[in-house]
Amino acid sequence: MSDNNTVLIKRYANALIGVSFEKNDIEGTYSDFRKIADYYNDKNNSDFKEYIGLPFIDKKERINTINILSEYLSINNILTEFLSLLVENERINSMNNIFEEFVKIKDEKNGLVKMTVISGKKLSSNELKMVQEKIESKLNKKVVLEEITEPGAIGGFLIKINGKIFDGSIMTQIKNIAAFLKQGAFVYGN
Repeated sequence: MSDNNTVLIKRYANALIGVSFEKNDIEGTYSDFRKIADYYNDKNNSDFKEYIGLPFIDKKERINTINILSEYLSINNILTEFLSLLVENERINSMNNIFEEFVKIKDEKNGLVKMTVISGKKLSSNELKMVQEKIESKLNKKVVLEEITEPGAIGGFLIKINGKIFDGSIMTQIKNIAAFLKQGAFVYGN
């Protein structure tokens, strides 16, 4: 994604957060945005997704479709107007990215951080709790934890927080040692 596009996505998400905050309805807007995003991404609705993003179809027709869908899904006026604006500005195809940014900003305002722990085997609830508590104390924020088990991750685990990866896996340590040795480095010792 280009820097320009990233900036636009952040602007749209911040604008929606701002309006939702003014109307004291951030959670309602989030809930409705989730409904629309789920509908938009549902494979059974691929015709809708394609239609709504086609710039050669009259904008008024596409906005009317948004209004009909909003009524059908009981979407609030804030989001309906926002989606109409996306159609008007030919940005509706960025809706998923705007939704992700909206959620990130909302969680940040609520003091939440999403963290993904990736490990080769399922971690015990005590291990997960320990990792979660350590991260919460370091960040001074509430952590929402997601665990993913990947058989390719050998020993240790990876942690993803806000797009950053902290890698404590044995596999990465082995790869780093192998790269070091390939450079012709020699290790001397006892």
